[in-house]
Amino acid sequence: MTIYPVIMCGGLGTRLWPVSTSRTPKQFVNLISGESLFRQTVRRVAQAEDGLTLADPIIISNARYLDLVETQLADAGITPRAILLEPCARNTAAVAAIAAEFVSRIDPDGLVLLLPADHFIGRPTAFLNAVAVAVDIAREGRIITFGISPDRPETGFGYIKAGEPIGASAFTVASFREKPDHATAMTYLADDTYSWNAGIFLFPASVMQAELHAHAPDVMASAAAALDASDLSDAIVRIDETMFSAIRSISIDYAVMEHTLKAAIVGPVSCAWSDVGTWPAWGELQENAPTSEPVLIDTKNCTVHTDDDTLVAALGVKDLVIAAHRGTVLVMDKSRAQDVNLVIEALKARGRSDLF
Repeated sequence: MTIYPVIMCGGLGTRLWPVSTSRTPKQFVNLISGESLFRQTVRRVAQAEDGLTLADPIIISNARYLDLVETQLADAGITPRAILLEPCARNTAAVAAIAAEFVSRIDPDGLVLLLPADHFIGRPTAFLNAVAVAVDIAREGRIITFGISPDRPETGFGYIKAGEPIGASAFTVASFREKPDHATAMTYLADDTYSWNAGIFLFPASVMQAELHAHAPDVMASAAAALDASDLSDAIVRIDETMFSAIRSISIDYAVMEHTLKAAIVGPVSCAWSDVGTWPAWGELQENAPTSEPVLIDTKNCTVHTDDDTLVAALGVKDLVIAAHRGTVLVMDKSRAQDVNLVIEALKARGRSDLF
């Protein structure tokens, strides 16, 4: 049974502004180890492990990023099975529906490995080993979500509570939990049945279609209609704008995973995963000092990003993020790392779309 990696790369990554912008979002920026997260992701799924049959990846992205996608695929030496271009953003349920429908037309028995393009996985072999474990469970008609072993009381992630064992490192899903407060996150960290929800899924295309029909029929019907109205004869598919824009914007967690009886979790997986969702998260992964290494004097617990043309000097400060990029500088307390969208909204109000 073939696995079709479907890589979602249409997000904006606004919490990493000013480096991540609507023109060049974080998945396409060389943030870590001199290579973009998108290139790392496509390379990762090109590394077939024993027992895994991985097809060429299918890319789902916003139409505005086609040039970036093609350039970076070429840089990575990867030829995709297809590039599906969304005319607008419609959240992850729409992406899952499009992925399931498209793969089912290629291979009715195919498995879909749905994964974001903007995550970092430091131990790809451990991740691919978890995928291999999940294959047999998925073949039984399950929608697998991969749980990440938590190493801190993180309040910025959702959590998954594992239920009854159904295989090696595989369990039913007892419940999905929203982003907790710190006290609740501490209790999750102490309970080994909880994992971080990484938003990575493995499922038979036909099962996802059926579950969307059951729990979000409008999303599935609209996605199928959008592909029906699109020209699928070329490797680059521009999804019909009228049909696709009519799809309700909802996450796959809300649309399906919190309702289905077919959910399962494989994990917790220890693969050095990060969603690189905030500047502090980036700071934890940064191994090499930038060319313009900052001058830090009497500073404590600060995350500093600079580009080659900017020198940052910080004196006597603590718990700050300082991110400088092409003449734009963000300074904030680390505790506000989830609130960068407030800056974006302020820039919108000033008519400064050129800055984001």
